[in-house]
Amino acid sequence: MSPQPSSSRHKLPAKRLRWIAAGILLISLLAHLTLLEWLKGELILPEFDDEADQVIQITLPAAPPISRAPKATVRQPPAPAEQPTPAAPPASTSASNEVTSAPDVAADNAAPTVKEALAEPQEEASAQDTQAPLFDKVSLPPAAELSYTVTVIKDGRKLEGHGNISWQPGSTSYVLKGEAGVLFFNVLSYKSMGSVDGFGIAPELYTEKILTKPETNTHFHRERKQITFSASTNSYPLKGGEQDQASVIWQIASLGRGDSAKFVPGLAFELFVAGTRKAADWRVYVNSKETIEVTGGSTDAWHLTLIPTERNFEQQFEVWLAPDKEWYPVRVHYAGKSEVDMRLSKIDSKK
Repeated sequence: MSPQPSSSRHKLPAKRLRWIAAGILLISLLAHLTLLEWLKGELILPEFDDEADQVIQITLPAAPPISRAPKATVRQPPAPAEQPTPAAPPASTSASNEVTSAPDVAADNAAPTVKEALAEPQEEASAQDTQAPLFDKVSLPPAAELSYTVTVIKDGRKLEGHGNISWQPGSTSYVLKGEAGVLFFNVLSYKSMGSVDGFGIAPELYTEKILTKPETNTHFHRERKQITFSASTNSYPLKGGEQDQASVIWQIASLGRGDSAKFVPGLAFELFVAGTRKAADWRVYVNSKETIEVTGGSTDAWHLTLIPTERNFEQQFEVWLAPDKEWYPVRVHYAGKSEVDMRLSKIDSKK
């Protein structure tokens, strides 16, 4: 009898192949479940509570000055990061979705400018602060879909992922959506929507969902002038200029894009920002312009540090806004119990 071909001798039985495939599938499932548990228990995402081409002009509403939105001071931030060499402020960009002051009319009927609406009373400035001119215009960046590469670091462990932001402004309203994922898991998703008024972006609803946790809702009740939360019983008066923790970056971009000459190293101002359970003042520091590597090349961007005033300097946002890319955020970095870094990989313009 002639011997069987070698291919027949080494062929595994079908039953054994099924067991091997089942074993591989089980190991993969256990690995993903382990990763999910690590993400739930270890990944601490930032939560600070424990048509586009046309120029849109809006007459500013007649309203008394408010105490919440940004008084500008020129002062170096106390953040521990090394201070970069100051650079010249960026050149003004062309306005799109622009909010401007009303024409000169009789004094009794004149609407306040953005500068008047956002400035705190002069006498409230502390002695060591130097009062600086504020932003006179707000210009929302054009609509776009932004894609990011995401890196998460916790206790020396590093995970790579992806993220995207959908920014859709209109003449009187806006919608902002974003998500970030690692492997097959959608770690974070959020949505901010509201109106566009004399202060710029005016959120009405902010929703957020992290992993398998219940979705939270933050409401900006314009009719009763109150901020409330589905995840807590806290409430705050709504005075104008308040932001949620997603819209705040785009509001800063709109201020810089509308009045870019006012962006200088050392500038600092505050915005009132609502999270998912409570709200607080955030201190915004303008550091300097830096060169940031993005897909397809490099770009100059303003490096900003955002710190909630009720927190210590171990927890903070850093944002890089690129004037030559419509002031889009080309990098976002969060440092706290974990580190999350997002770098722009693609811009899909919706002009």
